[in-house]
Amino acid sequence: MPSLLTVIIQSALLKAAANTTAQVLSKRGLNAPVSVDWNRVLEFAVFGVISAPLISLWQQFLDETFPTQYKAKSSSQKAKASSINWGNILLKLVLDQTIGLFVTNVTFIVCTSATRLQSSQLILREIDARIWNILKAGWKIWPAMALINFIWVPWQWRVVVNSVVGFGWNIVLSLLSAR
Repeated sequence: MPSLLTVIIQSALLKAAANTTAQVLSKRGLNAPVSVDWNRVLEFAVFGVISAPLISLWQQFLDETFPTQYKAKSSSQKAKASSINWGNILLKLVLDQTIGLFVTNVTFIVCTSATRLQSSQLILREIDARIWNILKAGWKIWPAMALINFIWVPWQWRVVVNSVVGFGWNIVLSLLSAR
């Protein structure tokens, strides 16, 4: 299993690379020289550093509180122990796609607007203005990814898996947040 430090570094690098890619893609076909706003890249890297441990702890909490597999209470239940607890999967999915997604995206908005807005009131307004659009966009991809994670991916690997899948998602977030 990867260490938390490894997960944080991978998350920061993938998010920074996604933002850089988004900036280059957004300038494609404009006959303008490609320039990269390194402050935006840094904001995404900071988001990766901050969000990776939060998401890792969240995934650990979900798995320890709502195990994916039934736990055998006796030796006669060992056969059932390997079967999926769909009630727990559904509960984790609902919690992850509401509380988890909300906290992650608020963290994203704060990380990508704090240096620009520089006041807590302005940041709160920014959260209010953007959170629901980001959540709605996220619900088009993350429920399926969460379901795959909950069934087949151990919680220790979920941040890495999400970061790889999130490379594309972070390009979308970069393009949305640049508006």
